[in-house]
Amino acid sequence: MINPSLFLSSKLKQIEAAAAAAGLPLMQRAGQCSADWVIKHHPEAQTIYVLAGPGNNGGDALVTATLLHLAGKTVLLRMSAPSGPMPAQKALAAWLAHGGKILSNTPSQADLAIDGLYGIGLNRQLSDADQQIIAELQALACPVIALDIPSGLMADSGDATATIHATHTLSFIAHKPGLFTGKGCDLAGEISLHDLQIPSDLFLAPDGHLQTQAPSSIAQLRRKPDSHKGSYGTVGVIGGAAGMIGAALLAGRAALHMGTGRVVLGLLDTSLNVDSVQPELMLHSAEDALHHPALTLLAVGPGLGQSTEALELLKQSIASPLPLLLDADALNLLAGSAELAAAMRQRTAASILTPHPAEAARLLHTSTQAVQANRIESAQALAQRYKATVLLKGAGSICANEQSWSINASGNAALASAGQGDVLSGIIAALLAQGLGPLEAVQSGSWLHGRAADDWRRIHPNGIGLTASETISYARGALNQVLGAS
Repeated sequence: MINPSLFLSSKLKQIEAAAAAAGLPLMQRAGQCSADWVIKHHPEAQTIYVLAGPGNNGGDALVTATLLHLAGKTVLLRMSAPSGPMPAQKALAAWLAHGGKILSNTPSQADLAIDGLYGIGLNRQLSDADQQIIAELQALACPVIALDIPSGLMADSGDATATIHATHTLSFIAHKPGLFTGKGCDLAGEISLHDLQIPSDLFLAPDGHLQTQAPSSIAQLRRKPDSHKGSYGTVGVIGGAAGMIGAALLAGRAALHMGTGRVVLGLLDTSLNVDSVQPELMLHSAEDALHHPALTLLAVGPGLGQSTEALELLKQSIASPLPLLLDADALNLLAGSAELAAAMRQRTAASILTPHPAEAARLLHTSTQAVQANRIESAQALAQRYKATVLLKGAGSICANEQSWSINASGNAALASAGQGDVLSGIIAALLAQGLGPLEAVQSGSWLHGRAADDWRRIHPNGIGLTASETISYARGALNQVLGAS
């Protein structure tokens, strides 16, 4: 599915309630879907351990267990607690009526395990007893299929403590954001969507979407024959303090390779007069570059440092009428100044912030753990506090403004290397300079950056050793491939 909708649990519960009111047998459908999927994808699995919890997710597991039993599988069922909802009680009665037994302990071995302990309704940490049950399930060392969401993973946020680590997640009705950001990226395994045949008119408007394919806005970058370098903007990169010139060079090179007409580097360390690798870059002092008459956009922060001079340059940049992207130490300086925060809120030109979780925590005056506990809410809070478009980086990067959010699905752990954030800033700056809107530039830049790593990983499957410099060329290739296909 291309760019599927994402729903928060509150809205999913409304959809479930509407479907139930319409008489749709959702539990039976979920169980049938799960049993069919297991038989199709794991036909060799004969002994199957099913863990059922007390709620509707447990009811889904009970239906699945009964159908697998009827299909000739040896099903070992354990219940963590008695069934609560009436549909789950009926599912338990059906299991017992077909001769099913209930284990009091986790079996010593199984070919496959099915997790139906908790679903999207969980909004607390798991009890010690539940954590022990989960640890015992994981110790079976067999494939684990999670029904709807891995138990213990928060559906709205992707936060988790002790959680099922699934091989595959069967997501029912619609996708949950927690599957695709934060810890969900590690815990959900492969994910498939099963809508349980709910009619489209029972669905509500989605809360966000998952960016699985290139944003359609990239097509706007297609060039007209009658154009010149001035048609594609001039990006000013302000940073490059002593010992950190490389950060500014990476951002500038990325902006140039991604189509910016001209790139001006404003360096605090003026010892470098030319970039011998990319001589097209125009090198100036930071102060001179900040006032370059051709600038159409400022990208401030790569290698900026936190000196008095850096703070003054940031103040001037925020006061500028130009679109502004802030990254790295520009964000750290902003976080420490109420005056600059107020100035950000007064800006009339576009503002973009691209923090990683620790920088986001400083900007929100909270902890990194709190940011990661709800990445979507954190990104939205940043957008509102600073009146900016935000890219909260990390696994399942969040793209947000004050009205909407999305999760980027491209990319992989190969991007965990020095300088990647500088390259990403240059990519986004280039897209903004060429005419994309702030949110379009953030969504497209994040996707292209991730796609670059995905393309590289096809050549290097283990995903180790991708440098930021290499990423630039792969990102340019991804951009041109998208334009060629559009």
